[in-house]
Amino acid sequence: MESGMAEWAEGLRSRRAVVMGMARTGRAAAAALARRGAEVVATDVKEIPGLRGELPREVALELGGHREETFRRCGLLVVSPGVPATDRYIRLALASGAEVISEIELAWRLCPVPIAAVTGTNGKTTAATMLGAILEEAGFRAPVGGNIGRPLVDVVEREGQEADFVVSEVSSFQLEWAPTIRPRVGVITNVTPDHLDRHPDIHDYAAVKARLLANQGPGDAKVLNADDPLTARYLPGGRQAALAFSRRAAPAAGAWAEGGWIFLALGGGRQRVCAVEELAVPGVHNLENFLAACAAAGFLGAGADAMARLARRFKGLPHRMEPVAEVGGVRWVNDSKGTNVGATVMSLESVDGPVLLIAGGADKGSDLSPLREPLRKRVRALLLIGEAADRFEQGLRGAAPIERAGTLQEAVRRCAEAARPGDTVLLSPACASFDQFRDYAHRGDVFRGLVRALEKEAAR
Repeated sequence: MESGMAEWAEGLRSRRAVVMGMARTGRAAAAALARRGAEVVATDVKEIPGLRGELPREVALELGGHREETFRRCGLLVVSPGVPATDRYIRLALASGAEVISEIELAWRLCPVPIAAVTGTNGKTTAATMLGAILEEAGFRAPVGGNIGRPLVDVVEREGQEADFVVSEVSSFQLEWAPTIRPRVGVITNVTPDHLDRHPDIHDYAAVKARLLANQGPGDAKVLNADDPLTARYLPGGRQAALAFSRRAAPAAGAWAEGGWIFLALGGGRQRVCAVEELAVPGVHNLENFLAACAAAGFLGAGADAMARLARRFKGLPHRMEPVAEVGGVRWVNDSKGTNVGATVMSLESVDGPVLLIAGGADKGSDLSPLREPLRKRVRALLLIGEAADRFEQGLRGAAPIERAGTLQEAVRRCAEAARPGDTVLLSPACASFDQFRDYAHRGDVFRGLVRALEKEAAR
Protein backbone atom coordinates (compact mmCIF):
# COMPACT_ATOMS: atom_id res chain seq x y z
CA MET A 1 0.00 0.00 0.00
CA GLU A 2 1.31 3.47 -0.92
CA SER A 3 2.18 5.67 2.07
CA GLY A 4 -0.65 8.14 1.45
CA MET A 5 -3.19 5.35 1.29
CA ALA A 6 -1.72 3.74 4.42
CA GLU A 7 -2.21 7.00 6.31
CA TRP A 8 -5.78 7.26 5.01
CA ALA A 9 -6.54 3.69 6.12
CA GLU A 10 -5.08 4.39 9.55
CA GLY A 11 -7.31 7.45 9.83
CA LEU A 12 -10.46 5.35 9.49
CA ARG A 13 -10.40 4.81 13.27
CA SER A 14 -11.62 8.34 13.81
CA ARG A 15 -14.20 8.54 11.00
CA ARG A 16 -17.98 8.31 10.90
CA ALA A 17 -18.71 6.21 7.81
CA VAL A 18 -22.00 5.52 6.07
CA VAL A 19 -22.39 2.65 3.60
CA MET A 20 -25.33 3.20 1.25
CA GLY A 21 -26.83 0.03 -0.22
CA MET A 22 -26.63 -3.38 1.38
CA ALA A 23 -26.06 -5.67 -1.58
CA ARG A 24 -22.86 -7.75 -1.58
CA THR A 25 -20.45 -4.86 -2.04
CA GLY A 26 -22.14 -2.77 0.64
CA ARG A 27 -22.01 -5.56 3.19
CA ALA A 28 -18.34 -6.21 2.47
CA ALA A 29 -17.50 -2.48 2.72
CA ALA A 30 -19.37 -2.06 6.01
CA ALA A 31 -17.60 -5.06 7.54
CA ALA A 32 -14.15 -3.90 6.35
CA LEU A 33 -14.65 -0.40 7.74
CA ALA A 34 -15.88 -1.72 11.08
CA ARG A 35 -12.88 -4.03 11.39
CA ARG A 36 -10.63 -1.01 10.92
CA GLY A 37 -12.30 0.93 13.72
CA ALA A 38 -14.63 3.27 11.82
CA GLU A 39 -18.03 4.19 13.28
CA VAL A 40 -20.23 2.60 10.60
CA VAL A 41 -23.89 3.06 9.69
CA ALA A 42 -25.23 0.67 7.04
CA THR A 43 -28.37 1.91 5.32
CA ASP A 44 -30.75 0.66 2.63
CA VAL A 45 -34.17 1.70 1.33
CA LYS A 46 -35.36 -1.91 1.76
CA GLU A 47 -35.82 -4.07 4.82
CA ILE A 48 -33.31 -6.94 4.59
CA PRO A 49 -34.18 -9.88 6.84
CA GLY A 50 -31.16 -11.56 8.44
CA LEU A 51 -28.74 -8.72 7.67
CA ARG A 52 -27.94 -8.14 11.35
CA GLY A 53 -26.31 -11.56 11.59
CA GLU A 54 -24.11 -10.94 8.55
CA LEU A 55 -22.38 -7.80 9.82
CA PRO A 56 -20.13 -7.04 12.80
CA ARG A 57 -22.15 -6.02 15.84
CA GLU A 58 -20.49 -2.59 15.81
CA VAL A 59 -22.29 -1.69 12.54
CA ALA A 60 -25.49 0.30 13.09
CA LEU A 61 -28.37 -0.56 10.74
CA GLU A 62 -30.88 1.83 9.22
CA LEU A 63 -33.18 -0.15 6.94
CA GLY A 64 -36.45 0.57 5.18
CA GLY A 65 -35.38 4.08 4.18
CA HIS A 66 -32.56 6.61 4.53
CA ARG A 67 -32.34 9.31 7.20
CA GLU A 68 -31.19 12.76 6.14
CA GLU A 69 -29.37 13.37 9.41
CA THR A 70 -27.24 10.27 8.89
CA PHE A 71 -25.90 11.66 5.61
CA ARG A 72 -25.41 15.16 7.00
CA ARG A 73 -23.23 13.82 9.83
CA CYS A 74 -21.05 11.34 7.91
CA GLY A 75 -17.41 11.98 7.09
CA LEU A 76 -17.11 9.12 4.59
CA LEU A 77 -19.86 7.76 2.32
CA VAL A 78 -19.39 4.49 0.44
CA VAL A 79 -21.99 4.33 -2.34
CA SER A 80 -23.50 1.25 -3.96
CA PRO A 81 -22.92 1.15 -7.74
CA GLY A 82 -26.70 0.97 -8.20
CA VAL A 83 -27.19 4.50 -6.83
CA PRO A 84 -26.91 7.30 -9.43
CA ALA A 85 -24.63 10.25 -8.73
CA THR A 86 -27.66 12.56 -8.75
CA ASP A 87 -29.19 10.91 -5.68
CA ARG A 88 -30.34 13.49 -3.10
CA TYR A 89 -28.71 11.70 -0.18
CA ILE A 90 -25.33 11.72 -1.91
CA ARG A 91 -25.79 15.44 -2.48
CA LEU A 92 -26.60 15.92 1.22
CA ALA A 93 -23.39 14.15 2.19
CA LEU A 94 -21.29 16.14 -0.27
CA ALA A 95 -22.82 19.42 0.89
CA SER A 96 -21.84 18.49 4.46
CA GLY A 97 -18.22 17.92 3.46
CA ALA A 98 -18.23 14.12 3.30
CA GLU A 99 -15.80 12.17 1.13
CA VAL A 100 -17.78 9.97 -1.30
CA ILE A 101 -16.22 6.81 -2.75
CA SER A 102 -17.22 3.44 -4.20
CA GLU A 103 -16.39 0.01 -2.79
CA ILE A 104 -13.81 -0.43 -5.57
CA GLU A 105 -12.06 2.77 -4.44
CA LEU A 106 -12.16 1.58 -0.84
CA ALA A 107 -10.59 -1.75 -1.84
CA TRP A 108 -7.84 0.04 -3.80
CA ARG A 109 -7.01 2.21 -0.79
CA LEU A 110 -6.77 -0.84 1.48
CA CYS A 111 -4.95 -3.16 -0.94
CA PRO A 112 -1.31 -3.98 0.01
CA VAL A 113 -0.35 -5.20 -3.50
CA PRO A 114 -0.71 -3.86 -7.07
CA ILE A 115 -4.12 -4.09 -8.70
CA ALA A 116 -4.79 -5.08 -12.31
CA ALA A 117 -8.21 -3.71 -13.29
CA VAL A 118 -10.39 -4.51 -16.30
CA THR A 119 -13.35 -2.47 -17.53
CA GLY A 120 -15.29 -2.18 -20.80
CA THR A 121 -18.82 -2.67 -22.05
CA ASN A 122 -18.43 -6.31 -23.07
CA GLY A 123 -15.93 -9.02 -22.24
CA LYS A 124 -14.59 -7.54 -19.00
CA THR A 125 -15.60 -10.53 -16.85
CA THR A 126 -13.98 -13.03 -19.20
CA ALA A 127 -10.89 -10.87 -19.73
CA ALA A 128 -10.42 -10.40 -15.98
CA THR A 129 -10.88 -14.13 -15.36
CA MET A 130 -8.37 -14.97 -18.11
CA LEU A 131 -5.88 -12.43 -16.74
CA GLY A 132 -6.06 -13.89 -13.25
CA ALA A 133 -5.74 -17.42 -14.61
CA ILE A 134 -2.69 -16.58 -16.76
CA LEU A 135 -0.98 -14.99 -13.76
CA GLU A 136 -1.73 -18.09 -11.67
CA GLU A 137 -0.36 -20.30 -14.49
CA ALA A 138 2.81 -18.23 -14.37
CA GLY A 139 3.24 -18.89 -10.65
CA PHE A 140 1.81 -15.66 -9.23
CA ARG A 141 -0.95 -15.47 -6.65
CA ALA A 142 -3.63 -13.32 -8.27
CA PRO A 143 -7.14 -13.60 -6.78
CA VAL A 144 -9.97 -12.06 -8.84
CA GLY A 145 -12.90 -9.98 -7.60
CA GLY A 146 -14.87 -6.80 -8.14
CA ASN A 147 -17.84 -6.49 -10.47
CA ILE A 148 -17.30 -10.16 -11.37
CA GLY A 149 -19.36 -11.14 -8.32
CA ARG A 150 -17.06 -11.23 -5.29
CA PRO A 151 -16.61 -7.79 -3.68
CA LEU A 152 -13.08 -6.55 -4.24
CA VAL A 153 -12.73 -5.34 -0.66
CA ASP A 154 -13.49 -8.90 0.50
CA VAL A 155 -10.71 -10.25 -1.76
CA VAL A 156 -8.30 -7.60 -0.45
CA GLU A 157 -9.14 -8.25 3.20
CA ARG A 158 -8.96 -12.05 2.96
CA GLU A 159 -6.23 -12.68 0.39
CA GLY A 160 -4.41 -9.41 -0.22
CA GLN A 161 -1.54 -10.00 2.17
CA GLU A 162 -0.58 -13.28 0.47
CA ALA A 163 -1.16 -12.12 -3.13
CA ASP A 164 1.28 -10.83 -5.73
CA PHE A 165 -1.49 -8.99 -7.56
CA VAL A 166 -5.24 -8.52 -7.13
CA VAL A 167 -7.27 -8.62 -10.35
CA SER A 168 -10.52 -6.67 -10.51
CA GLU A 169 -13.37 -6.31 -12.94
CA VAL A 170 -14.64 -2.73 -12.71
CA SER A 171 -17.91 -1.25 -13.99
CA SER A 172 -18.52 2.35 -15.05
CA PHE A 173 -20.86 2.78 -12.07
CA GLN A 174 -18.03 1.84 -9.70
CA LEU A 175 -15.67 4.28 -11.43
CA GLU A 176 -18.03 7.22 -10.87
CA TRP A 177 -16.77 7.45 -7.29
CA ALA A 178 -13.18 6.18 -7.64
CA PRO A 179 -11.14 9.39 -7.74
CA THR A 180 -7.70 8.01 -6.80
CA ILE A 181 -7.67 4.43 -8.09
CA ARG A 182 -4.34 3.65 -9.77
CA PRO A 183 -4.08 0.14 -11.19
CA ARG A 184 -0.66 -1.19 -12.13
CA VAL A 185 -2.39 -2.33 -15.32
CA GLY A 186 -5.68 -0.86 -16.52
CA VAL A 187 -7.54 -2.63 -19.34
CA ILE A 188 -10.47 -1.32 -21.40
CA THR A 189 -11.89 -4.10 -23.57
CA ASN A 190 -14.26 -1.96 -25.69
CA VAL A 191 -16.96 0.70 -25.43
CA THR A 192 -20.36 0.25 -27.06
CA PRO A 193 -23.71 1.93 -26.21
CA ASP A 194 -24.97 0.76 -22.81
CA HIS A 195 -26.21 2.27 -19.55
CA LEU A 196 -27.23 5.44 -21.37
CA ASP A 197 -29.91 5.92 -18.73
CA ARG A 198 -27.02 6.82 -16.36
CA HIS A 199 -24.78 8.60 -18.88
CA PRO A 200 -25.91 11.47 -21.15
CA ASP A 201 -24.21 9.98 -24.22
CA ILE A 202 -21.68 7.35 -25.25
CA HIS A 203 -18.77 9.80 -25.09
CA ASP A 204 -19.49 10.53 -21.43
CA TYR A 205 -19.79 6.77 -20.84
CA ALA A 206 -16.39 6.22 -22.49
CA ALA A 207 -14.85 9.03 -20.43
CA VAL A 208 -16.06 7.39 -17.20
CA LYS A 209 -14.45 4.12 -18.29
CA ALA A 210 -11.22 6.00 -18.99
CA ARG A 211 -11.09 7.25 -15.39
CA LEU A 212 -9.48 3.87 -14.72
CA LEU A 213 -6.34 5.26 -16.40
CA ALA A 214 -6.34 8.82 -15.08
CA ASN A 215 -3.97 8.35 -12.12
CA GLN A 216 -1.48 6.01 -13.76
CA GLY A 217 2.15 7.01 -14.07
CA PRO A 218 5.59 5.58 -14.80
CA GLY A 219 5.69 1.88 -14.02
CA ASP A 220 2.01 1.39 -14.91
CA ALA A 221 0.40 0.35 -18.19
CA LYS A 222 -2.86 0.86 -20.05
CA VAL A 223 -4.11 -1.93 -22.33
CA LEU A 224 -6.61 -0.77 -24.96
CA ASN A 225 -8.52 -2.20 -27.90
CA ALA A 226 -6.91 -0.76 -31.04
CA ASP A 227 -9.84 -1.99 -33.16
CA ASP A 228 -12.39 0.07 -31.20
CA PRO A 229 -12.26 3.83 -31.96
CA LEU A 230 -13.76 4.80 -28.60
CA THR A 231 -10.97 3.05 -26.69
CA ALA A 232 -8.12 3.53 -29.18
CA ARG A 233 -8.34 7.30 -28.81
CA TYR A 234 -6.93 6.89 -25.27
CA LEU A 235 -3.72 5.19 -26.52
CA PRO A 236 -1.75 8.43 -27.08
CA GLY A 237 -0.67 10.57 -24.13
CA GLY A 238 -0.24 9.72 -20.50
CA ARG A 239 2.83 8.86 -18.46
CA GLN A 240 2.14 5.13 -18.36
CA ALA A 241 3.15 2.50 -20.92
CA ALA A 242 0.62 2.12 -23.76
CA LEU A 243 -0.18 -1.41 -24.92
CA ALA A 244 -2.74 -2.31 -27.56
CA PHE A 245 -4.49 -5.49 -28.62
CA SER A 246 -5.93 -6.14 -32.06
CA ARG A 247 -7.44 -8.80 -34.30
CA ARG A 248 -6.49 -6.80 -37.40
CA ALA A 249 -2.99 -5.34 -37.18
CA ALA A 250 0.22 -5.63 -35.16
CA PRO A 251 0.59 -2.79 -32.62
CA ALA A 252 3.94 -1.34 -31.60
CA ALA A 253 3.48 -3.02 -28.21
CA GLY A 254 0.82 -5.42 -27.02
CA ALA A 255 -0.87 -8.55 -28.38
CA TRP A 256 -2.44 -9.37 -31.72
CA ALA A 257 -3.63 -12.10 -34.08
CA GLU A 258 -1.97 -12.57 -37.47
CA GLY A 259 -2.02 -15.44 -39.94
CA GLY A 260 -3.80 -17.74 -37.53
CA TRP A 261 -1.35 -17.12 -34.68
CA ILE A 262 -1.35 -15.00 -31.52
CA PHE A 263 1.69 -12.80 -30.94
CA LEU A 264 3.00 -10.69 -28.09
CA ALA A 265 5.45 -7.76 -28.22
CA LEU A 266 6.64 -6.13 -25.01
CA GLY A 267 9.84 -4.11 -25.08
CA GLY A 268 11.62 -6.31 -27.59
CA GLY A 269 11.01 -8.70 -30.46
CA ARG A 270 7.70 -10.41 -30.94
CA GLN A 271 6.88 -13.77 -29.35
CA ARG A 272 4.48 -16.34 -30.72
CA VAL A 273 2.03 -17.43 -28.01
CA CYS A 274 -0.13 -20.10 -29.68
CA ALA A 275 -2.38 -20.73 -32.66
CA VAL A 276 -5.77 -19.01 -32.66
CA GLU A 277 -7.42 -22.39 -33.12
CA GLU A 278 -5.88 -23.59 -29.84
CA LEU A 279 -8.19 -21.28 -27.89
CA ALA A 280 -10.62 -23.59 -26.11
CA VAL A 281 -13.38 -20.97 -26.17
CA PRO A 282 -14.72 -20.02 -29.61
CA GLY A 283 -15.62 -16.62 -30.99
CA VAL A 284 -13.99 -13.38 -32.04
CA HIS A 285 -14.97 -11.76 -28.76
CA ASN A 286 -13.09 -14.41 -26.78
CA LEU A 287 -10.07 -13.92 -29.02
CA GLU A 288 -10.17 -10.22 -28.14
CA ASN A 289 -10.54 -11.02 -24.44
CA PHE A 290 -7.54 -13.35 -24.58
CA LEU A 291 -5.41 -10.80 -26.43
CA ALA A 292 -6.21 -8.18 -23.76
CA ALA A 293 -5.36 -10.64 -20.98
CA CYS A 294 -2.08 -11.61 -22.65
CA ALA A 295 -0.93 -7.99 -23.02
CA ALA A 296 -1.76 -7.22 -19.37
CA ALA A 297 -0.29 -10.45 -17.99
CA GLY A 298 2.86 -10.04 -20.06
CA PHE A 299 3.43 -6.57 -18.63
CA LEU A 300 3.09 -8.04 -15.12
CA GLY A 301 5.70 -10.71 -15.82
CA ALA A 302 3.84 -13.75 -17.17
CA GLY A 303 5.48 -15.67 -20.00
CA ALA A 304 4.02 -16.79 -23.31
CA ASP A 305 4.08 -20.43 -22.17
CA ALA A 306 1.65 -19.66 -19.33
CA MET A 307 -0.63 -17.86 -21.79
CA ALA A 308 -0.61 -20.83 -24.16
CA ARG A 309 -1.47 -23.28 -21.37
CA LEU A 310 -4.38 -21.14 -20.28
CA ALA A 311 -5.63 -20.80 -23.88
CA ARG A 312 -5.91 -24.58 -24.22
CA ARG A 313 -7.76 -25.22 -20.97
CA PHE A 314 -10.00 -22.17 -20.40
CA LYS A 315 -13.55 -23.31 -21.10
CA GLY A 316 -15.37 -20.00 -20.73
CA LEU A 317 -17.94 -18.68 -18.26
CA PRO A 318 -21.65 -19.42 -17.86
CA HIS A 319 -24.10 -17.36 -19.94
CA ARG A 320 -21.37 -16.09 -22.27
CA MET A 321 -21.61 -18.00 -25.56
CA GLU A 322 -22.02 -21.11 -23.43
CA PRO A 323 -22.67 -24.27 -25.50
CA VAL A 324 -25.65 -25.98 -23.87
CA ALA A 325 -26.41 -28.97 -26.09
CA GLU A 326 -26.56 -30.32 -29.62
CA VAL A 327 -29.91 -31.88 -30.38
CA GLY A 328 -30.58 -33.44 -33.79
CA GLY A 329 -27.65 -31.59 -35.33
CA VAL A 330 -28.81 -28.23 -33.92
CA ARG A 331 -26.50 -26.33 -31.54
CA TRP A 332 -28.08 -24.44 -28.64
CA VAL A 333 -25.98 -21.59 -27.20
CA ASN A 334 -26.68 -19.54 -24.06
CA ASP A 335 -25.44 -15.96 -24.38
CA SER A 336 -27.82 -14.46 -21.82
CA LYS A 337 -25.03 -12.07 -20.76
CA GLY A 338 -25.44 -10.45 -24.17
CA THR A 339 -27.41 -7.59 -22.62
CA ASN A 340 -26.61 -4.88 -25.19
CA VAL A 341 -26.49 -4.50 -28.95
CA GLY A 342 -22.70 -4.58 -29.20
CA ALA A 343 -22.48 -7.88 -27.34
CA THR A 344 -25.09 -9.51 -29.57
CA VAL A 345 -23.33 -8.27 -32.73
CA MET A 346 -20.06 -9.85 -31.55
CA SER A 347 -21.83 -13.09 -30.65
CA LEU A 348 -23.46 -13.34 -34.07
CA GLU A 349 -20.07 -12.81 -35.72
CA SER A 350 -18.76 -15.78 -33.71
CA VAL A 351 -21.27 -18.33 -35.03
CA ASP A 352 -20.75 -20.42 -38.15
CA GLY A 353 -23.82 -21.36 -40.15
CA PRO A 354 -27.44 -20.16 -39.99
CA VAL A 355 -28.74 -18.75 -36.71
CA LEU A 356 -32.13 -18.67 -35.05
CA LEU A 357 -31.73 -15.71 -32.68
CA ILE A 358 -33.80 -15.20 -29.55
CA ALA A 359 -33.66 -11.53 -28.54
CA GLY A 360 -35.56 -8.99 -26.49
CA GLY A 361 -36.32 -8.27 -22.86
CA ALA A 362 -36.19 -5.05 -20.86
CA ASP A 363 -35.37 -2.40 -23.45
CA LYS A 364 -32.33 -0.16 -22.88
CA GLY A 365 -33.29 2.13 -25.76
CA SER A 366 -30.03 1.50 -27.62
CA ASP A 367 -29.50 2.15 -31.31
CA LEU A 368 -30.47 -1.08 -33.11
CA SER A 369 -28.89 -0.25 -36.48
CA PRO A 370 -25.61 -2.16 -35.81
CA LEU A 371 -27.68 -5.36 -35.66
CA ARG A 372 -29.15 -5.06 -39.14
CA GLU A 373 -26.16 -6.28 -41.16
CA PRO A 374 -25.33 -9.28 -38.92
CA LEU A 375 -29.02 -10.23 -38.98
CA ARG A 376 -29.13 -10.01 -42.75
CA LYS A 377 -26.00 -12.13 -43.17
CA ARG A 378 -26.43 -14.76 -40.47
CA VAL A 379 -29.95 -14.97 -39.01
CA ARG A 380 -32.58 -17.24 -40.54
CA ALA A 381 -35.20 -16.26 -37.96
CA LEU A 382 -35.40 -13.64 -35.20
CA LEU A 383 -37.70 -14.55 -32.33
CA LEU A 384 -38.61 -11.63 -30.10
CA ILE A 385 -39.53 -11.83 -26.42
CA GLY A 386 -40.33 -9.39 -23.65
CA GLU A 387 -41.07 -5.69 -23.42
CA ALA A 388 -38.67 -4.68 -26.18
CA ALA A 389 -40.45 -6.72 -28.88
CA ASP A 390 -42.40 -3.78 -30.38
CA ARG A 391 -39.36 -1.54 -30.85
CA PHE A 392 -37.15 -4.39 -32.03
CA GLU A 393 -39.71 -5.42 -34.64
CA GLN A 394 -40.01 -1.87 -35.92
CA GLY A 395 -36.29 -1.17 -35.88
CA LEU A 396 -35.18 -4.48 -37.43
CA ARG A 397 -37.96 -5.12 -39.94
CA GLY A 398 -36.53 -6.36 -43.24
CA ALA A 399 -33.18 -7.45 -41.81
CA ALA A 400 -34.41 -10.99 -41.05
CA PRO A 401 -37.72 -12.87 -40.77
CA ILE A 402 -39.26 -11.88 -37.41
CA GLU A 403 -41.60 -13.79 -35.12
CA ARG A 404 -43.17 -12.51 -31.90
CA ALA A 405 -42.76 -15.29 -29.32
CA GLY A 406 -43.50 -13.30 -26.16
CA THR A 407 -41.84 -15.60 -23.64
CA LEU A 408 -38.56 -17.47 -23.62
CA GLN A 409 -40.42 -20.77 -23.26
CA GLU A 410 -42.42 -20.09 -26.41
CA ALA A 411 -39.33 -18.96 -28.31
CA VAL A 412 -37.51 -22.19 -27.45
CA ARG A 413 -40.52 -24.26 -28.50
CA ARG A 414 -40.74 -22.54 -31.88
CA CYS A 415 -36.99 -22.83 -32.46
CA ALA A 416 -37.15 -26.56 -31.70
CA GLU A 417 -39.81 -26.92 -34.39
CA ALA A 418 -38.10 -24.76 -37.01
CA ALA A 419 -34.38 -25.52 -36.58
CA ARG A 420 -32.56 -27.71 -39.09
CA PRO A 421 -29.33 -29.70 -38.73
CA GLY A 422 -26.43 -27.27 -38.95
CA ASP A 423 -28.39 -24.39 -37.39
CA THR A 424 -27.49 -22.64 -34.14
CA VAL A 425 -30.19 -21.45 -31.77
CA LEU A 426 -28.66 -18.48 -29.98
CA LEU A 427 -30.09 -16.71 -26.94
CA SER A 428 -28.39 -13.30 -27.09
CA PRO A 429 -31.08 -10.82 -26.08
CA ALA A 430 -29.38 -7.40 -26.58
CA CYS A 431 -31.54 -6.37 -23.61
CA ALA A 432 -31.67 -6.50 -19.85
CA SER A 433 -33.66 -9.32 -18.25
CA PHE A 434 -35.69 -7.56 -15.60
CA ASP A 435 -39.04 -7.68 -17.39
CA GLN A 436 -39.35 -11.46 -16.96
CA PHE A 437 -36.35 -12.62 -14.90
CA ARG A 438 -34.38 -11.69 -11.77
CA ASP A 439 -31.21 -11.11 -13.78
CA TYR A 440 -29.31 -12.37 -16.82
CA ALA A 441 -28.16 -15.49 -14.92
CA HIS A 442 -31.76 -16.45 -14.10
CA ARG A 443 -32.69 -15.98 -17.77
CA GLY A 444 -29.76 -18.14 -18.87
CA ASP A 445 -30.58 -20.83 -16.31
CA VAL A 446 -34.17 -21.01 -17.56
CA PHE A 447 -32.94 -21.29 -21.15
CA ARG A 448 -30.49 -24.03 -20.19
CA GLY A 449 -33.24 -25.94 -18.42
CA LEU A 450 -35.57 -25.73 -21.41
CA VAL A 451 -32.85 -27.00 -23.74
CA ARG A 452 -31.91 -29.84 -21.39
CA ALA A 453 -35.56 -30.90 -21.44
CA LEU A 454 -35.47 -30.97 -25.25
CA GLU A 455 -32.28 -33.04 -25.09
CA LYS A 456 -33.88 -35.60 -22.76
CA GLU A 457 -36.97 -35.81 -24.91
CA ALA A 458 -34.89 -36.43 -28.04
CA ALA A 459 -32.97 -39.20 -26.27
CA ARG A 460 -36.09 -41.25 -25.51
